[in-house]
This record gives sequence, structure tokens and C-alpha cells, in this order.
Amino acid sequence: MKLDVRYKFFLLILISVVAFSAKDIVYGSIVFIVVCTISFLLGQRKKTIKFTAVYILLLLFIVFSKYLPEALSSMILMVVLCIRMCMPIMLYGKTFLKTTSVSEMVTGLYAIKIPRSFIITFAVAMRFFPTAKEEISHVRDAMSLRGIGLSLRNLRLRPIIVFEGFITPLLVRASTIAEELSAASITRGLDNPAPRTSFIKLNITFRDTLLTLIFTVALISVLLLRTTVGRVMT
Repeated sequence: MKLDVRYKFFLLILISVVAFSAKDIVYGSIVFIVVCTISFLLGQRKKTIKFTAVYILLLLFIVFSKYLPEALSSMILMVVLCIRMCMPIMLYGKTFLKTTSVSEMVTGLYAIKIPRSFIITFAVAMRFFPTAKEEISHVRDAMSLRGIGLSLRNLRLRPIIVFEGFITPLLVRASTIAEELSAASITRGLDNPAPRTSFIKLNITFRDTLLTLIFTVALISVLLLRTTVGRVMT
């Protein structure tokens, strides 16, 4: 199933707000179920199953954390609760990036009248990170050939050499990549003040609207239910 990129942006904002508002385990789990449904319908079935398994493990840890020493339990539990609260956002974020190309994102941002300066920055950033990931892999391979690979042993015995061998070429390449991507974006006319055209045609269908409305009602209902119950309890 495909969903219009403008609705995807809307759901991303809504899920982020609701996920951080629904801090309770019950309501947070309902939000996670809704996000799993969205991700599943968008075709990310394996990713949904993996995130669900991790989420269940986090819940089990929260349940059995009372059997751990109090000092250790409280410290680890805080980290686990933060991860659990971010899980819906991480799942939907990964689904969003996997099912939406950069060109679709840019076209969608132009369609909802986002300022051009933000769109240019966003487009360069979205193309920067995949390229930077490849460069990190190349730097690590080069370090391994020189005998200073990123290992715990080298970090313990030669931390300065490892740091210098990794950070210095990475910063140089990052600067070069940023300049190249900026030049490529300008060459493609991203900063052209004239009305922009695109090969990608956005089309909101009735199914897109219906599904987005259902998910919106479900997420807002969780938020309203939590607020109402909280007032009653107090």
C-alpha cells in the first residue's frame, strides 16, 4: 500500500507528539500498536515484527526489573522507558524513510508550502547521511589495512592514533561531500525562485484520506483518553 507523502509528514508529526505525551505503558503500547498497523500496511512487515519483538522484550524487562537490585534497576529502567517511549517514532521514521524517496519528500514539502531555504537544507542533509555512511565504511577499511582498525584493543592501547586516523579523514570527506551535494543541488535548480516542476505527481486518493483519518482518530483518542483518565484520577 502507498500513502501520499503529505499524509506521511502529517502522521510523522502526530505520532511524535502523541508518543511523547502518552508516557504511560498502557497508552504508549496502544500508540505502538497503531504505528505497527501503519508500518505493516505500508509493506514493512519484517521491520514491524522486529520492532514488536524488541518492544515485548522491553515490556518484560520492565515487569521483571523489580527483582533486580534497586540502584541498578532504577538506572537501567530509566533508559528502557525512554527507549520504549521512542519506539513508535523510530518504527514510523524507518518506515517513512524506507517507503519514501528524497524526491518525493522534496515534492511534498514544496506542495505544503514549506520555505525553500528549509527544503534545500533538508534535501542536502537527506542525501548526505547515506553518503557519509559509505565514507565511514571506507575509512574503517583503510584503517584496518594500516593495522589500526577500530577495535577495543587498539582503542585501549593506541587511542590517539585511532582517533586521529578515524576522525581526520572523516571530517575532510564530510566537508567535501557537503560541498559536492550543495553544488549538485544548486545545479539541479533547487534554489531557482521560479515555480518548481517535478516528474513526481502527488495524488491524494480517497483511500489515503480515509486511512489517515482513521489513524488520526485512533492516535488522538489515546491522547484524549489519557488526559481524561488523568483528570478523573486526580
